Amino acid sequence: MIIEKIENITEEILNKLNIKNIPVQVDEIASKLQIKISRAPSKDFSGLLIRKDGHALIGINDNEAPVRQRFTIAHELGHFFLHPRKDTFVDYRDNKKDVMRTAVEKQANMFAAALLMPRTLLEKDFRALIKKGFGEDELAILADKYQVSEDAMKFRLLNLNFLK
Repeated sequence: MIIEKIENITEEILNKLNIKNIPVQVDEIASKLQIKISRAPSKDFSGLLIRKDGHALIGINDNEAPVRQRFTIAHELGHFFLHPRKDTFVDYRDNKKDVMRTAVEKQANMFAAALLMPRTLLEKDFRALIKKGFGEDELAILADKYQVSEDAMKFRLLNLNFLK
């Protein structure tokens, strides 16, 4: 149920902001929502969201690859839309901890995937590619088109049951 709700929320956001092109420009979405994005190097975090006095700021680790930064912005937008009662989120880059397993973090990841790889557009692109078969080359083509990592694209295709 939560997955379908997240899919609907992201579709509504894209429609309301009149965003129809791939790759989805997450910086543009944040700007239209008057959410400031600040980039700085960090050894500790991937991203953060801070809300205060009706304003919001997304902080991004600019040491990370551009596709990772895009996913992190989308993830923080997920917190913005899905978790309005909490003012601060920090997503740490500590690989020793299993920090991405909480329900809130899973929801933000689902939101990011749905926002960056909208189901309807992705299904159309996927169907066009599988006519000749689907392998690593096709996965790379889709990941490049949507400007996401190949891992993110693979998980999205699996979660949508496009791949088994």
